[in-house]
Amino acid sequence: MWKEAISEFARDNGIVLIATGNDPSAGIFEIADECYDIDSTDADRMKKLIIEKNIDGVYMGGNEQVISVACEYINELNMPCYCTKEQWDHLQNKKHFKKLCIEHGLPVVPQYQINFDEITLGVDSLDFPVITKPADGCGSSGFSVCHNNKELQEGYIKALNTSPSGDVLVEKFVKNKGIVVFYTVSNGQLYFSGIEDKYPVRFHEGQSYIGGVFIFESRKKNEFRGKFENKIQQMFKSVGIKEGSLWLEVFVDGDNYYFNEMGYRYGGSVSIYPVDYFYHYNQVAADIYYSLTNESRIEGFPSLISTTLERKNHYCVYPIQVREGTIRQIVGIDKILQCNNVVGIPISMKVGQAVKHTGTFFQTFALLHFVFDSKEEFRKTIRDSLTNLKVIDKSGRNMVSPLFNAEEEEIEIAI
Repeated sequence: MWKEAISEFARDNGIVLIATGNDPSAGIFEIADECYDIDSTDADRMKKLIIEKNIDGVYMGGNEQVISVACEYINELNMPCYCTKEQWDHLQNKKHFKKLCIEHGLPVVPQYQINFDEITLGVDSLDFPVITKPADGCGSSGFSVCHNNKELQEGYIKALNTSPSGDVLVEKFVKNKGIVVFYTVSNGQLYFSGIEDKYPVRFHEGQSYIGGVFIFESRKKNEFRGKFENKIQQMFKSVGIKEGSLWLEVFVDGDNYYFNEMGYRYGGSVSIYPVDYFYHYNQVAADIYYSLTNESRIEGFPSLISTTLERKNHYCVYPIQVREGTIRQIVGIDKILQCNNVVGIPISMKVGQAVKHTGTFFQTFALLHFVFDSKEEFRKTIRDSLTNLKVIDKSGRNMVSPLFNAEEEEIEIAI
């Protein structure tokens, strides 16, 4: 979803792009100079290709499955890599991350120490509702809200089947309206890169909650930084974080904050654009530059934001979901991009793709990025974009079915 950012930096700097992967429809194959049908998580074949092709650097992007394997073989080849395998495994596991937060005085959602054998016998001590989720999942996969023992059993099995490591978390359900906090790391220094308000929505079917809309800058920014930033700095220093991009999801329930999870990668909302818009850090350029030179630098790169874009006070990322079906035609993208307050509309699907109902973030067709000054401008931009966009299936039906109703739902914006 950020192939344009990669392509622009490569073109401007004379970089030859060599893509690997076992999905020929992936966006990276559209911009690469050379393509190889090699599974990017096949360490032996990847190392062989890197050596044979005299490759100077490996850019891993933001795919968690790829990063979890690639960081190990990149380090084995003594090539620049923003993280070690140990750092990655430690931070992407939700149990390990929660333990790290507790050690540094950061509040977390209360967790129940319970196993499946106890659940099958029936649990009387739980304060329902609770949530079950894989300790190492992403995109809301395997997530359930459970209101009784039967739902708890079903949710536990769902999370277990989704977890690569077979590790499940059972937690108290708290209001999951919250914030996502972004940082850019260079030479061991953590650079604050913004906070977005995340408005969760629930799929019409299933138990999953996903981000319905994301608004920068959060009205909680100053309060949050004053309370927690020093502790966050110390936490990441303790695990030796020196490079890369990261985000923290934090639930907000009244005056209470609960650190939920983190990602040692770009945010799923394609956060590279609002980070650049407000803080002028081109995280993609910084990551590629580091992978090629082993030199840390986050400033002085060309911006991802068009110079013709009107500057406004607020930034929105609006996920557009689609129903089940096979995409036959996509209409209206060019018209949306002509709007003078639209930053871009990164698309995750293409013509011919079959979409299944998953009830997760992976059912998102595109992410509408735009800037605005008022709530009315916020609603109008979404209204106009949804009027223009058509994702047509084989039967001629429009598959577009966004979950967040901008006309009825209320957002809060910082003044």
